[in-house]
Amino acid sequence: MRANGFTLLEMLVVLALVGIALGVALPAITELRDARSLLAATQVVTHQLGLARRSAVIGRETVRFRRSADRLILETSSGEVRSFILLNGADRLPVDSVQLRPSTFRFNARGQAAPGSVYLFRGSRSVRIVCNFLGRIRVERVRVAG
Repeated sequence: MRANGFTLLEMLVVLALVGIALGVALPAITELRDARSLLAATQVVTHQLGLARRSAVIGRETVRFRRSADRLILETSSGEVRSFILLNGADRLPVDSVQLRPSTFRFNARGQAAPGSVYLFRGSRSVRIVCNFLGRIRVERVRVAG
């Protein structure tokens, strides 16, 4: 007569196999999460830049897109804030860091812009959102050295 259940050795072997599988899968899951977060952040910033351009054309005024300490701000030349993206807190942009080059984007009443780039960093991934002098926006992947 055999008792139902597993032996201690069988349980240890199964736990070891599960541990190895998790050890192999965890870096891939982390990379996937970083890629999805960066994609979402890229879409938000690209949408905000498009909104800045449309706002400048419709309002027939200069519109700035700049970074403050804790947010990316879209404002008119008179200083009126049209919208913003949080960089800290619960509803923040899902990235590790953000850089604007130059520090302020400007769109004029014709939708033209001073050329510049927004860099978004998440984990080992990076994206560059480029705006040319015509106000056209494109996204480029950037490799982070290291």
